[in-house]
Amino acid sequence: MRVEDVFHQQPPPTGNPYLTDLALPNLLKRLFPASSLNIIEPDLIHLGEELVHAIRPLAPQIKDPALTQYDAWGNRVDIIHVSDAWNKLKAFACKEGAVSIPYERKFQERSRIYQFAKVMLMAGDCHVVMCPYAMTDGAARVMELWGSEKMKKEVLPRLISSDPEEVYTSGQWMTETSGGSDVSRIETVARPTSAQPGDLGPAYFLDGFKWFSSAAEGNMSVALARLESTRGTGGLSLFLVPVRFQSPSIPSPLANNILLHRLKNKVGTRAVPTAELSLNGARMAYWASRRRN
Repeated sequence: MRVEDVFHQQPPPTGNPYLTDLALPNLLKRLFPASSLNIIEPDLIHLGEELVHAIRPLAPQIKDPALTQYDAWGNRVDIIHVSDAWNKLKAFACKEGAVSIPYERKFQERSRIYQFAKVMLMAGDCHVVMCPYAMTDGAARVMELWGSEKMKKEVLPRLISSDPEEVYTSGQWMTETSGGSDVSRIETVARPTSAQPGDLGPAYFLDGFKWFSSAAEGNMSVALARLESTRGTGGLSLFLVPVRFQSPSIPSPLANNILLHRLKNKVGTRAVPTAELSLNGARMAYWASRRRN
């Protein structure tokens, strides 16, 4: 018997993911007025065609990220390498508004639905780039609600940009060995430091170890740390931590006293770099949350 004659699993549909979806078009018809649907539906159909013809061919070129801790001369550099194809996927998702759409608010309260419809269509073909963009979206909302005026002016526009050359991506650093997903057991400590010209807000040193830090290749992160000796969640605050803001002499993220110890060897979501990292007196961390009463 030839191999072609044996049973083969039927492949999933490979057509335009919007046009082949049995539920999404009808759901959007129920949620959007006709005037808005006439604008977004052609965009969703076009997105589906781009996914089929431009994005899916990139899949074989996606490689696992790698970490180089030292250069050929023994200098600590902590450089994360991702494949060119993955960077192309990130640029594509950025231009499609993976983060920017809800902040443009062209469709008022339905802007989030429009964003999520596009994210849903892209997620299956974009090899986890929606992970760093979801965290970037969360960071943008924090900046919008509670960031300092300087954060809103200098950082927020980059987080919500649809220009791949301008956009910042953000991680979220919470998980620690002491508690896993139980943030009440966080051990990272924040110590006030004197403000410097150009600071984005009240400045702090951070000391701690973040055990599962996704989007480790990003430009910044929002990190939980303990302002006070109070146990539990009561003493926690959120900080903006620059990771790859430009330094003229020190390779990032070493410029901010952040050491990358290793990348996680994960079962899934392998394309996105997730690191174990230590904050060794990270000297640029800016308070970005409200104090509890």
